[in-house]
Amino acid sequence: MFKDTRGLEMTASSQEAVDAFDATVAEFLAAGRDAAVLLKHVNETDPDMIMGQCVRGYFMRLPQQAHLIQGSDDAYAKAVALLDGANPREKMHVSALEAWCKGDIRRTNAIWEQILVEYPHDILALRIAHTMHFFLGDLDLMRDSMARVMPRWSEDIPGYGFVLGCRAFSLEESHDFKQAEPMGRRAVEINESDVWAGHCVAHVLEGMGRRQDGIEWIDSHEEAWKKRGIFARHMWWHRALHYLELERFDDVLAAFDREYWPEPTEDNIDLTNASSMLMRLAMLGIDVGDRWESVAKICEGRTKHRLRPFNDLHFIMALAMTGRMEAAREIVASMRAYVAENDGKGITLVDVYRNAGIPVGDSIIAYAEKDYSKVVEIMSGARYRMVPLGGSWAQRDVWVRMLIDAAIQDGQHAYARALLAERTTDCPTSGPSWNMYANVLDSCGESGEAKAARARATELLAA
Repeated sequence: MFKDTRGLEMTASSQEAVDAFDATVAEFLAAGRDAAVLLKHVNETDPDMIMGQCVRGYFMRLPQQAHLIQGSDDAYAKAVALLDGANPREKMHVSALEAWCKGDIRRTNAIWEQILVEYPHDILALRIAHTMHFFLGDLDLMRDSMARVMPRWSEDIPGYGFVLGCRAFSLEESHDFKQAEPMGRRAVEINESDVWAGHCVAHVLEGMGRRQDGIEWIDSHEEAWKKRGIFARHMWWHRALHYLELERFDDVLAAFDREYWPEPTEDNIDLTNASSMLMRLAMLGIDVGDRWESVAKICEGRTKHRLRPFNDLHFIMALAMTGRMEAAREIVASMRAYVAENDGKGITLVDVYRNAGIPVGDSIIAYAEKDYSKVVEIMSGARYRMVPLGGSWAQRDVWVRMLIDAAIQDGQHAYARALLAERTTDCPTSGPSWNMYANVLDSCGESGEAKAARARATELLAA
């Protein structure tokens, strides 16, 4: 029996095949460019390696792109045909892939968690479970999953740094910044190519409002992270969030053009980066030129397949903000059809679409049509149901900003004042938020408080 680099038994034709599998997983952990190439080598080395089929099935579902789904289904069928020779852990992986193919993502996660109870060094199960908990907004599950395995890991086990980075991110998304930051920094010390751990620290610095620290953190690792493929562009987006909060709008737009949307791309991470930042700029009244157009043209091809509500809402923003209302409405209509057709079938995303995707989608369209009272009516409740959309607190914040701006645009000054009191409490280092708060306080006739808020904005933006 052959074993992987962490000592787990693998059913394979040779140790060379297992080593190729390890290399593929290592590249995946580092968000590298070559995981697909290395996986092809696994298939060439041992086309009947059951874990090779499982990882192929997983990788083809992770990007949430319709043209890859059939490949995932095919990998599952091939894995089923290989079950007779598989060990118990491998059979659980096949069961996880089966549940994912059927749309029961939470069952998939539960199976991966079962694997980790018995085999805590199965770093593939660990990392994908971590990812999918995050995608579903199951933040407590993500945090507890990592807490369960950490005592079974140490620095002498290959991949420890990546595990530490996942633990750090799980704490950050639970707003435990104090524990998360040193863990994330240590993971990057162990392996600078661990862009996910670096991403955790970026989130901590964003969450704490440490703007210059956030910029310097990404600047200092930029050369290493450039090699990490598509995910590196998400890091540049995080840096641009700090520019935004410092009202360095020219830098935000320059980064858009050079770093996180240098050319049109079909990748969902790139699309969400671009759409989200343009929406933030639009709400601040910044002229973005024709930048929406190249994003919206890609999103026009995403109206039919419902694979992840979080992505769909970013498609709707690009479409609605460029006046492509028919296409934007087509997405929301297909969300409703998806719910109607799949209700009661145990498909995880049904409730996510019903409770969050559809109302937020309706609100984005209403915002683009300047029906601000409708945005306020829907989003005042929907904002508290958005966590299952997945994405981070920083990413979902674009729709909280939309609610605030809609309240301002609709002349609901007292409500906008309340929302901005909340926001400046939660985000006390946001200069733009303090300026908005000052303007709303003026509208409410509270000139003294407005003067103090504007002084706070000036202080922050001068720092």
